[in-house]
Amino acid sequence: MSRSGVPLAVVTAARRQARTTLIRKYTSVGGIGTVGFALFMLGVIWLLRDVEFQQGQVAASVYLMGGFLAFGVVAAAVIGVASELQYERDDGTLLRAKAVPHGMTGHLVAKLMAAPLDAMVPLLPAVLGVSLLLPGVMPDSLGGWLLLVLVFLLSVAAMLPWGAVLGSVFRTMLGLGFAMMGVYALAALSGVFYPIASWPAPIQAIAQATPLYWIGHAVRSVLLPAEAAAGEIGGEFRLVLALMVLLGWAVVGLLLAPVLLRRMARRQSGSAVAAARDRVLSKGY
Repeated sequence: MSRSGVPLAVVTAARRQARTTLIRKYTSVGGIGTVGFALFMLGVIWLLRDVEFQQGQVAASVYLMGGFLAFGVVAAAVIGVASELQYERDDGTLLRAKAVPHGMTGHLVAKLMAAPLDAMVPLLPAVLGVSLLLPGVMPDSLGGWLLLVLVFLLSVAAMLPWGAVLGSVFRTMLGLGFAMMGVYALAALSGVFYPIASWPAPIQAIAQATPLYWIGHAVRSVLLPAEAAAGEIGGEFRLVLALMVLLGWAVVGLLLAPVLLRRMARRQSGSAVAAARDRVLSKGY
């Protein structure tokens, strides 16, 4: 037995499942496409290398790279996980996992193992390319890189449970699609891509009540120079507060997600999978 109470064999199987899932995903057309999008973003950042914001204090490439990193975490940990759970519920994967001793636990542990790498792989080409082609955009010290990794991991931990929550709450791909549109809209309004200090106070308040704002703020805190803090809410970078808020969202999500996932697993049956298959064949979703 492992110290966490999960049998060691389950952890080993979960690690093998996570590795297989990542290999299959990133050797498929869809997986290669996500890497291709990172290369496209690298090209856009390169083209904007001479554009500057805030009276020449901050390069547009730094803002764009920060937004790309922040939203990459949201896309992988929320949209990706929710979509995967929806597919797995409809195709019977969760039903098969439920039928195996510790199968559901192992399945979820595998997702926890795969999530950080799943979020990192699509970002790596842009990160490496920017580091080589545009010095000064990415951190220039070991401490800066370690801080960026900490922000990345904590952001994944904060968003991953909420992806599982969305995937368990919405019963069809159509409903999940509307939820994803809401996530995109919230990202656009929450300062993931840019500071929102000039926006109306009610929007600022709503944005700061979401983890998305704090992910964008934390990434900018690491990448942008100190003088860029003038564009942030309050006129300063609040990195410690951002990390604490993300930790709080991670804790709440990790408490809520297992409850909803267990409820979803209890509802899984052969008839439910058959009904989902018939729905997809007749309606397309």
